[in-house]
Amino acid sequence: MKIKLSVLFLTVGILGRVGEVAAASDTLFYNYINSGKIVGQQWVWQKGLHDYYYYDEYNDRGRGPSIHSHIMTDARGVIISAEFTGVDYVKAMVQESFHVRKGKAYWKNKFEDDSTVFRNELYSDINGPLAEYELILKMLEASPSGEMQVLPAGVRNFKQLTTTEVTDEHTGRKQTLRLVSFSGFGGAPFYIWFTAGGRVFGYVSDWSSLVQKGFESHIQQLLSLQQVYEGRFYTDLSARLREKPVTGIAIVNTTLFDSRAGAALPHQTVLMRGDRIEKVGDAARVAIPADYRVIKGEGKFLMPGLWEMHGHFSKEQGPFMLAQGVTNLRDMGNSFELLHIRDMIRKDSLLGPDITYISGFIDRAGELAAPTGVLINNVEEGLKAIAEYKQKGYDQIKLYSSIDPAWVKPLADRAHRLGMRVCGHIPAFMTASQAVDAGYDEVTHINMLMLNFFGDTVDTRGMNRFYLPGRKGYTIDVAGPAFQQFVSQLKAHHTVFDPTLSAFEDWFTDLPKHMTKKYVPIADYLPAEIKRGAMSGTYMDADSLIDTYARSFVNMKAMVKELYDNGLIVLAGTDGGILQHELEMYSDAGIPNAEVLRTATWWPAKVSGKESLLGSIEEGKTANLILVDGNPLQDMRDIRKVFLTVRSGELYWPKSIYGTFGWGYYY
Repeated sequence: MKIKLSVLFLTVGILGRVGEVAAASDTLFYNYINSGKIVGQQWVWQKGLHDYYYYDEYNDRGRGPSIHSHIMTDARGVIISAEFTGVDYVKAMVQESFHVRKGKAYWKNKFEDDSTVFRNELYSDINGPLAEYELILKMLEASPSGEMQVLPAGVRNFKQLTTTEVTDEHTGRKQTLRLVSFSGFGGAPFYIWFTAGGRVFGYVSDWSSLVQKGFESHIQQLLSLQQVYEGRFYTDLSARLREKPVTGIAIVNTTLFDSRAGAALPHQTVLMRGDRIEKVGDAARVAIPADYRVIKGEGKFLMPGLWEMHGHFSKEQGPFMLAQGVTNLRDMGNSFELLHIRDMIRKDSLLGPDITYISGFIDRAGELAAPTGVLINNVEEGLKAIAEYKQKGYDQIKLYSSIDPAWVKPLADRAHRLGMRVCGHIPAFMTASQAVDAGYDEVTHINMLMLNFFGDTVDTRGMNRFYLPGRKGYTIDVAGPAFQQFVSQLKAHHTVFDPTLSAFEDWFTDLPKHMTKKYVPIADYLPAEIKRGAMSGTYMDADSLIDTYARSFVNMKAMVKELYDNGLIVLAGTDGGILQHELEMYSDAGIPNAEVLRTATWWPAKVSGKESLLGSIEEGKTANLILVDGNPLQDMRDIRKVFLTVRSGELYWPKSIYGTFGWGYYY
């Protein structure tokens, strides 16, 4: 949690210490690269054979860490001391330590202060730099089993995959690199490139990368090779966890949710063959062909598959989304690699929901520009980008925070003429009301609605777009004339809303030492690493403002309820969370459970123009549905008990998916 003056002085101190060693001959420099730009750095140096120092910082739209680290090993290479100080991604104070003294390990951070007998385990730090994996790899390589126990709990293992060669573009120096994957985190493997001598060379992805300075031009070369091995992992995973029926499927005698009407129909049977719903009707009247596989639906609840309407899809998320009942996803901003990923999912090479609707992301170039999409310098470049997105098959345009407000109307007009919707953040120095008048069809994120009431003179490209709603959002009277006038404007324009309450619950209310709320219902099923991380807290401001932020978040939920009460369409999305929890929060806010389910089924399909094939369980439609062990109309928490996910007629069993990554499940 952040105390401003302390952070300022600490950061200045860190920069001073780093500056003192910057000229040392053994200092290794890394650059963070995002959209082809250098956005940060990491430095590594030693003061002795077993004495390692690191400095790590980057800027992501005003967010980003600035952390100084000091790690020591013993003569065997075992880490016996670590100190991390600075500020984290949301500028909260970092003070983390690990020490071994007289045979005991002691560690302390913002949510732990513990100790145990030390048996040469690896301490899993919260704030360590990527470059420390040089030390972690040495410890793993020294282990006869190739894996290590982790403190406070869990295991870590590794696998060497391949080698390649790169050349420094300035000096001509060649390096042989090896690709290593690390597992044990409760999810997919994590990939890092190392030099032949064991130093960390970097991490690469199609979103952002960190590589040794001078080798930035090799990111795509390394990524292409890395994706071969990632692809093998995900193709194998898909083959093991996807069940393609060889006959028709009958889900028999279940309660069916009619998402068009928002009503439950008892004693229904649904027949599926291939990727289509073949028959829906009363269980007593539907004849089941002799060769159909029967799945008993008694005591269960059959409903359309869920839509995640605010995703930024990554391969790692795909299996978990299916396990959580998500069969369709609207991507709200990604690299052009997304088109290939979408095709991989449709060809069964990758697990994940169908990427059904894609946003073309546009922002103005600059220091606080978005980390993905097309960055423009003028309206003409924006108009060209919209045309190119349309040609590539994108469905809508998402504008971001640095866009000049004067550009919004011409950009929106062009998108509309091409049959594309317009949504996004509200640009800095503009209000949501002005953006809607200029052509926004949809406003994303609840904070963007709150900012409407603080005027058009505020720079919201950086942390202000969080701080202002957190510190003052509670003052907005949702029953007052200003808010009601705004609601009337939204209704007149038929504006749609994507609140992503999940993200703001994390940043506004999740405190250290308390389980993050999205994991509370499934805390008993979490792997050790995930469970520990869920206790770390993601609250983003000063301790003195904790109650203020909590009140502002309560008002965020009240706003969502008020929008629903006034007939506005709310779309369920998380911006990287657990969709089931987003639905739980809508229910907690007072929206009737049947209508909550429609925010993730019928309305997403309708708004996307896909309702002829998706969004409801009807004959002839795509077989995207989930069988829930319980009744979310009675208790929305039952939406966590997805017994079976069907996507395009293929069967996915959530218990098996979770089990693959070391998670438990409700049965």
